[in-house]
Amino acid sequence: MLSYFKSAREIIKELPALSDYLNAAGNYYAHLPKSDLTIPKETLEEHINLVNNYAVRLIEKHRLDDVINNMIADYVVTNDEKISNYLKKLFINTIVFHDFGKINEHFQVDKMKNNSFKDRTVLNSPIGSTHSALGAYIYLTKHLNEIGSEYNWNQRLLTACIYLSYSIFKHHGSRFTDESLGTTNFDEFQAKYKFEDVANFLSNYLVHFGFQVNPNILKMIGKNEWLRSSLRLVESTTFSLYALCRLNFSLLTASDYLATNEYMNQAPLTDFGTLSLARINEIYKQVTEAEWINEAEGKRNYNKAVFEKTEDYQLQYPTDATSDNLNILRTEMAVEVIRNIRKNSDQNLFYIEAPTGGGKTNLSALAALELLKLHQRKYNKVFYVFPFTTLITQTYKSLKETLFLHDDEMVELHSNAGMKVKENKEDDKYGEDKLNYINNLFVNYPFAFLSHIRFFDILKTNEKEPNYLLHRIANSIVVIDELQSYSPQHWDKVIYFIQQYADKFNIKFILMSATLPKLDKLDVIKDRVQNFVYLLPDAKKNYFNNPNFAGRVTFNFDLFESSDLQLSEIASKLLAESENYAQKDFGNAKPLGSVYTIIEFIFKKTATEFYELINQSDFFDEILLLSGTILPHRRKEIINFLKNKSNRQKKVLLVTTQVVEAGVDIDMDLGFKDRSLIDSDEQLAGRINRNVNKEDCTLFLFNYNKETIIYGKDKRLKLTRDHINLEQYQSILKNKDFDKLYDLVLNDRNEWNKKDMVIGFREYEDKIKSLKYQSVHEEFKLIDQHNLSCFVPLAVPITVDGAVVGKRDEVFTNAELTFLKEYHVYANENNKVEGSEVFDIFLRLIHSNRECKKEDFAKSKTDDKILQSIMSKYVFSLFATDKVERKINDFIGDPEKSQYGYKYMTEWKMFYAIDTGMRDSDFNSNETQFL
Repeated sequence: MLSYFKSAREIIKELPALSDYLNAAGNYYAHLPKSDLTIPKETLEEHINLVNNYAVRLIEKHRLDDVINNMIADYVVTNDEKISNYLKKLFINTIVFHDFGKINEHFQVDKMKNNSFKDRTVLNSPIGSTHSALGAYIYLTKHLNEIGSEYNWNQRLLTACIYLSYSIFKHHGSRFTDESLGTTNFDEFQAKYKFEDVANFLSNYLVHFGFQVNPNILKMIGKNEWLRSSLRLVESTTFSLYALCRLNFSLLTASDYLATNEYMNQAPLTDFGTLSLARINEIYKQVTEAEWINEAEGKRNYNKAVFEKTEDYQLQYPTDATSDNLNILRTEMAVEVIRNIRKNSDQNLFYIEAPTGGGKTNLSALAALELLKLHQRKYNKVFYVFPFTTLITQTYKSLKETLFLHDDEMVELHSNAGMKVKENKEDDKYGEDKLNYINNLFVNYPFAFLSHIRFFDILKTNEKEPNYLLHRIANSIVVIDELQSYSPQHWDKVIYFIQQYADKFNIKFILMSATLPKLDKLDVIKDRVQNFVYLLPDAKKNYFNNPNFAGRVTFNFDLFESSDLQLSEIASKLLAESENYAQKDFGNAKPLGSVYTIIEFIFKKTATEFYELINQSDFFDEILLLSGTILPHRRKEIINFLKNKSNRQKKVLLVTTQVVEAGVDIDMDLGFKDRSLIDSDEQLAGRINRNVNKEDCTLFLFNYNKETIIYGKDKRLKLTRDHINLEQYQSILKNKDFDKLYDLVLNDRNEWNKKDMVIGFREYEDKIKSLKYQSVHEEFKLIDQHNLSCFVPLAVPITVDGAVVGKRDEVFTNAELTFLKEYHVYANENNKVEGSEVFDIFLRLIHSNRECKKEDFAKSKTDDKILQSIMSKYVFSLFATDKVERKINDFIGDPEKSQYGYKYMTEWKMFYAIDTGMRDSDFNSNETQFL
């Protein structure tokens, strides 16, 4: 806590009213009302006051004063109270000054229809009717004048002033670029005009504000060479300036958006989606004291017992492999996590390394809840971050029950999720649309569940809309699951951003996985890393190697090194092992005569070939195929079938690709897997004997497809081949010692970054230090591939069989069905929605009148989001290559419909089936894989 800083509220309060220094302030307008509203034009002063008010509320709701203060202190270096407070004033004043350029008479006449300025317009104005550059000019001249006269040209203040002004230049743009100094140098004007004339023209507006600026200051504008040549961004503090500039842009644009929305739609925002102390205490009380999660459904709250044992319970670590002992171990892990959170609540970086089946999601939820409780609303929102949509949806449903959350406290953020609807108090549907759009745009929900890609975009984006959320992540708890799913080439960037934001934005990060790479071993953060706290410090000894976890699945390597294995041999082995296992009886967990077997291939094409081959056998009652081209409703049917206890007496085979490895909550008896990465092998093992209620469960690893086609660029594969022999491979899987693999990868990355002649992390960090916003964003892509989205216009059912006998799971939500009804689309006689009718709505919205969309922006955005969710039920994706696209084009039938981002599969029946997905034989290429 830096007590010498003024708060944002104090800085705003000290400012004189605009009408005190802008001549005839009441004559200037900022916005016109929409055509359907009979309200006065909004004056510039009214708008600025409203923007300032929203900025203060956002800063206070998200506790940003301390975040801003700490970054300024880090950037300034010396504890100079005067300089530090002035820099904070520079930060706040970008928001205050952002629309000062609206005094441009051409803006008033052309945009505001304000004819009182008509006689002041001039021909060939260099700024036309724009206002951003003029606003930035007024900001720069006023503050550079003060820096020169009052702060003796302090270079850090000069540098900050120039770079912060970029937010004003760009507040109506879509993104920051690498050329911020070109923009602040007015290069766009210098290319068209003699800049001395432009500068003289712009300086005439200063008199309207009564600003007295030294003429020498006016001559500096448009001459950023002095900045490039004589000022240097200080290496040890540059991330603070980078983050300050992006946070400034986030606050300015968010405050401006919310203020404009309040006036234009007469819809003030009062709920910013944070947890109150009372609500935190209420959740904590329910989790720690309630007997039931849902008594009617027989769902007991097992976490009550966990909290009862946190004080004096003696950990036992039972080793007899039973389902009761497995539950004891899960409880003991939870007790350990809570105890270690309480001991280390002041730390920001935590690891949860827990074995598959150990209940990582519940452990992370308890850790997050404990942090919320201990810090008494200092932290007031939680982000859960996952690699796969299935994990997002699964965890959303799980934590809603576990933490007794209300539906309007949670939101899923991914392409398949529709527009989240809160129960608003608006009387009209239009009012609801407006608020729902705002709440989704700014994620005004205390619990957000989102993808890795979207979360790291918030940390590094140069785009305006994703950057809206940057201010929101401060003072939050962020849980990142399955960290190993990232390519190792980005691990240094991942941990760099995590460490920097944990420090600068006071974020609590919890990183968790059963196969967790310890990224703090990377040299890029060694000189500044906080120690990670291991919430299960002896997890290997006490849990991973405990027979209840380590003994769940045995690995078989008989086929591991075969070089010419045939599918028929794999099929024979699978049938023999499945027939043998069907003779075992483990009661309700696996009745006599039943078996659940899973086989996973690297390539979808091979999975399809095996599916066709194994179907020639009559041993299995059900053979199911799951891959990336299976549509979501069919995927849900398959998972529900496997989880439905009424099917447990059957003999079932699931043929799959790696889409099943994470986020699929199934419990199989036997597994077969084409070897790929060691941690990937462990992930599939996690789908077998999850509850330790069976014996002799085995995962057979074999060698069939060339994994280099998929994983050729992944260092884990090369390092495994070069440095890990069969005995070591077996040992890693048996003893769950994935550090042996990850240490090789981390050391390799460290060595790479030390080399002088390669492009490594140092070059990337230089982009951050140089405020190259676009390069920072584009050179860190967790997934860097182009996909084809194929729309299959078949009929999708409204509901499918659930995981419980007699229950149905919805495929279409009520909101989606209501939306379809508005466009006169209804379920057919089989209770299915025709894809062709859905796509027609998509085309109608694309071709609808753009002015109507502009006039009813919130409604159109809401419709777009709901339709996106509906369309995702008909879409699968393929890696985009010329070969694949040429072949796909053979099936589109109507090229006109395939111009808008989707390949519309008019002739889908020629190559696609609901149960098996795309028929790969038509493509004759492994490039059709979707993993």
